[in-house]
Amino acid sequence: MKLFSSQTEAAKKQWAQNLTLEQIEEYERKGMDMSEYRRQYEENRAAKQKEMQERMDAIALEKLDAYKNARSAEDAFIVDVAKFNKLSDKEKSKLELAPLVYGRVVQAHWELFKPNANDKYARGIVFLFALDDAHRYNEEWLAKTANRISEMKESVDKNQSKGIGNTLINLFNLEKNAIVASIVESQKLKTVPEDCRELIKTLRNDRSSFCFPLSKTLADDADAWCATYTLDKASKLPQSRIPYNRIIPFLLSEQPKRKFLGITNSIQLIPPTYYTK
Repeated sequence: MKLFSSQTEAAKKQWAQNLTLEQIEEYERKGMDMSEYRRQYEENRAAKQKEMQERMDAIALEKLDAYKNARSAEDAFIVDVAKFNKLSDKEKSKLELAPLVYGRVVQAHWELFKPNANDKYARGIVFLFALDDAHRYNEEWLAKTANRISEMKESVDKNQSKGIGNTLINLFNLEKNAIVASIVESQKLKTVPEDCRELIKTLRNDRSSFCFPLSKTLADDADAWCATYTLDKASKLPQSRIPYNRIIPFLLSEQPKRKFLGITNSIQLIPPTYYTK
């Protein structure tokens, strides 16, 4: 039999786009005709695979190899980076010896993960990056470490206490009390390694601004940092979105320092034409 034959075409299309393969198979076991929805599912999956492949094919970080060493302020690369970031001549001169690093996105405004994000307003990004030669361009290490940071952050709520104290707090809606909220947060963070707690606590505040060196637990032997950055225009990114590998290369015009302030002024984004096909 036909499923939801009375639905409008628009409603059926929307419903089909949200169906999982498991749901389709479950309806089929119940004797429902899911041929139309299975076809739509396969088309959607093929379209997503094609889009992902195109996104992967578009990135060519190896093109940056020619610009990883010392440069002249008159080089076309430096001129383009300075213009792209609207730098003064004095700021431009700092780019000659500024390290080129791979910024791995740990978290960012959700719209930056969608295609063709608009330029209506600025959006925040949290970058992980390394300054030592062994880790600066190590995409595998950057991805693994960024995932460890995200997993730590997510584990805080997953492992929260379910004792009588937590029950009373929820019962009387005490989590809105600033003192109680602070105590609860401190208890939650005890599930995180001690040398990571300040970073994870700060990350849990979506409005935070910071630049922290990674602790030994996360960094191992790397000279690694985690910092906030404010992106003024999504169009500065390839296809106006965060790349599939979450790597956004940039020149770091000033040595990072530990502080409760982002490093937007120190990160000089590289025009996407330098690392895309």
